[in-house]
Amino acid sequence: MNPILNASLLFHNEPSFPPSPHESARRLASSLASPPISASANAMATAAHTPAASLTASAFRGVGVDRRVMTSPRCRSTTPMRVVALFDKVRAATVSSKAPAPMSADVTPGQGAGSPKWPEIHDRCVAMGVKTVDASQLPSLVADPRRAILVDVRQTIEFDEWRVPPAVNVPYAVPDPNVVRRAVGYAISIKGGLKVRNPEFVQSLRAECESRLSTRRAEDGVVVLIDTKGGDLTTEPVRQGSGQLDATDSQSLRAAFELRQAGFKDVRYVKGGLPGAIEDAGMPYESKKWGDFLAWLDATGQGDRRRLLMYSRLLPDPTNLPGVVGQLAVFTLIGAAYYDAGGIGTWAANNVPGACSFLPVCL
Repeated sequence: MNPILNASLLFHNEPSFPPSPHESARRLASSLASPPISASANAMATAAHTPAASLTASAFRGVGVDRRVMTSPRCRSTTPMRVVALFDKVRAATVSSKAPAPMSADVTPGQGAGSPKWPEIHDRCVAMGVKTVDASQLPSLVADPRRAILVDVRQTIEFDEWRVPPAVNVPYAVPDPNVVRRAVGYAISIKGGLKVRNPEFVQSLRAECESRLSTRRAEDGVVVLIDTKGGDLTTEPVRQGSGQLDATDSQSLRAAFELRQAGFKDVRYVKGGLPGAIEDAGMPYESKKWGDFLAWLDATGQGDRRRLLMYSRLLPDPTNLPGVVGQLAVFTLIGAAYYDAGGIGTWAANNVPGACSFLPVCL
């Protein structure tokens, strides 16, 4: 049965019974001529292409959905996440080959303006059925490139430094188009500068699936997302406080959150991320730029340094240079003032408020 109609019946809280063979034939003939959809189904179809955060009872008013279900105190107080999760599932299930394929602009973003907080994204990924792949299972899962696609969602600079075949790169975050904001990242030595959510992520990934997978529709293939961190849907996220690092969070899961809304049916993430794929599953990595150096570190018993450089994003890149130079200049100036080289400390003691709190020249 059409998933939209199922959702409509669920909101009416009415049981559905399988039709008789005669009735099934009549419905099939009617649908081939002109597929009828009830007003309730139309409402759910509209909801399927509406950001979940904006769905309210008013969206269904006057179209056959029992508004009392949406506005009852019980619904408001106990089941808001279940309702949102239902809409997410309906949206994912109702994408058809005849309808325009949803784009990044059509889904609730997983990062940046308009995105929910991470605990809510975590809960909705679980409700929408995003699957966990243990790193040890990854090699066999992606062995057939026509059935499953391994997508590395790291920024392109990092993917070009080293990668795990057969991964393709569809970055979830891209350099900020605002040059001034991007330059702030350069100044503090962030590789690639400050970044924003990729506004073409869904479209780019769909194009990769269409060119590589043998499924009839891009959304029908197995999409396996991977990054350095991995993330974890099997562990409870941090729900208290703000600004805390959460080991369950990752770019892969934020990307999966958007893909499920866009109609991709089988979206998975790799628990343990790229470190798990390489160190635990034994998948080889390749690097045109740093391959010889990284291999030399392993050959000389410096595997820990190789892992630190790769997984902590410490391999040098020209975009790091402004920050390195700036920080070096600051520390050099502080050192010169501390030791009063060239009278810098004396000048600072006389002209910089608070300098005498740490300069020996003031003692």
